[in-house]
Amino acid sequence: MIVAPIVVLLLLAYKAYGMAALAGGITVAVLLIRRLSPAGQKRIDHALGMFANAVGLVVGYILLAPVFFIGMTVARLMGRLSGSDPLRLRCGESPTFWLPSDYESRRQQYAKSMFCTERLSKGGLSLMALAVMTVLLITAAEVGLRIYGFRDAEVYIEDVVVGYYPKPNQRVRHPGRIVTINNHGMRAADLTEHKLPGHFRILMFGDSTLAGTFVSNNELYSSLLEKKLNEAAGAPIFEVMNMGVNAWGPFHELGFVKKFGSFEADLAIICGPVPNCYRPLYGLDRLPFLPANHPPRLALEHVAYQLVWEYRQGALGRAPYEIGDAAVEQANKGVEAYGELAELLQKQGAEVMVEMLATRMVVLGLTEQGPDPLFEKVKQRVGRLDVFANCAGPIFKGITPAKALYHDAVHFDRLGHRLYADYLFEQLRQHSTRIKKALEHS
Repeated sequence: MIVAPIVVLLLLAYKAYGMAALAGGITVAVLLIRRLSPAGQKRIDHALGMFANAVGLVVGYILLAPVFFIGMTVARLMGRLSGSDPLRLRCGESPTFWLPSDYESRRQQYAKSMFCTERLSKGGLSLMALAVMTVLLITAAEVGLRIYGFRDAEVYIEDVVVGYYPKPNQRVRHPGRIVTINNHGMRAADLTEHKLPGHFRILMFGDSTLAGTFVSNNELYSSLLEKKLNEAAGAPIFEVMNMGVNAWGPFHELGFVKKFGSFEADLAIICGPVPNCYRPLYGLDRLPFLPANHPPRLALEHVAYQLVWEYRQGALGRAPYEIGDAAVEQANKGVEAYGELAELLQKQGAEVMVEMLATRMVVLGLTEQGPDPLFEKVKQRVGRLDVFANCAGPIFKGITPAKALYHDAVHFDRLGHRLYADYLFEQLRQHSTRIKKALEHS
């Protein structure tokens, strides 16, 4: 009489009106039968008892199975390895802890059978057996971690001018994806020293949203954009160079062009979220990325590196440029760095566009947002150079399922990359003078 109304109220609270009506009807019927029929009451009580017994058995199995198969197994294994015998199961002389016993037969019958049968042996394992077990456990841990994706990770070169960038010529296999880095540190096909006659090069700069952290190279929106442009041209004349690097900001991109140039790009596109303006030029000190000069040889070593980084992050706390007035000052410096990057790319002969990303909620059309003050500063700065600048609005509004577009709160999943490539293709056809000419003459 107490449980049933509570169940009905809970179902009503979750708006499960049909289930609430069914539960209420069954409750009323059971109460009437119990009240009016002694025989019916006995049968209902018997049925409920059987049901409760079955539920108890299932719950017992669920709760106790991990204890017996995992907890007890590990505890007994460690006891055997260490020679520990707190219950005196392997001792032939001491009495049981549970009952005073002078007879071995009684001790075996009552004490040992309480826990498990075990072949009597003196002491623990030998040193050789312990060594073999240790090696096997380490090997199993190493194999398991490698299957999970540790050890195989991109490595980065630290640089005074650039900060850091991916080491060229890498191919890393992760669970569900393959990351390939070309001969210039880009997630793109290898580049020849000079552009082939009649070819059109597009150089894209950005952070992990462009690097496509969770997809393979052929699934990146830069690769898909290249494919769409070549299909529109009817020939493979377009080369899209993806210089997206995890945690990069404007100073890294500016430093990369200063050090390596623009690779004879006809068009350069500055990508990434607007908050990248807050990132100064830093190296690998505050990042969990692996240095190229000390790559991990073992998966266990990779795990140790990650744990040390986590500890270092907690000890150092937030970086000064992320707090208060220092963050505002750093954002203004980042805006100016984007302007310098656009100027340098223009001097090297490239047309420049800025295509930045709004937040996930804005792109999906789940929230309304006015003009971003920080992006307006970027737009004003590059506008002095006649550079087209745009920050994507609700371009994916109404697309279902929305959760298939993003891998997490920031990065596109495979569907997101495909749709964003379609969006960029239309943006280039509308706003890039050189793309229009290249497609007209192809």
